[in-house]
Amino acid sequence: MKIKRTLLLLAVTLSFSAVSYGQEGGKHRIDKELEQCLDKNQSTAGMVECIGKAYDKWDKEMNRVYGELMKKLSPQGKAALKDPQLQWIKFRDLEFKFQDSIYSKMEGTMYIPMSADDRMKIVRSRALELQAYLDLLKEGQ
Repeated sequence: MKIKRTLLLLAVTLSFSAVSYGQEGGKHRIDKELEQCLDKNQSTAGMVECIGKAYDKWDKEMNRVYGELMKKLSPQGKAALKDPQLQWIKFRDLEFKFQDSIYSKMEGTMYIPMSADDRMKIVRSRALELQAYLDLLKEGQ
């Protein structure tokens, strides 16, 4: 019974999270654009190009949200955000290095878009985390 209740709570939380991150129908516009691009470009090179574009968009989105957060925060809040963001950048770079060590041992072209997708997901995740904080700030105003 406890597991069912926990799963229900998780499902409700995820549904609210999708709305709070500005996602229509549970999908962010960048994710929708990526899906459309992948539908049209199913070759390895095409997939890598689509994922690369999505990565760039998520990186820009993350930086945009970070900038918006910095504008809304107090001086103490800015300092509190700056350090974790710098640490996140270090984490991202180390994670990419680790991923490269794994994917470099794999044979087959299917691992090329998989590697690109893993990188994109890391940046996407941070962009959505920052957006959640921004949404909380806006909600509290």
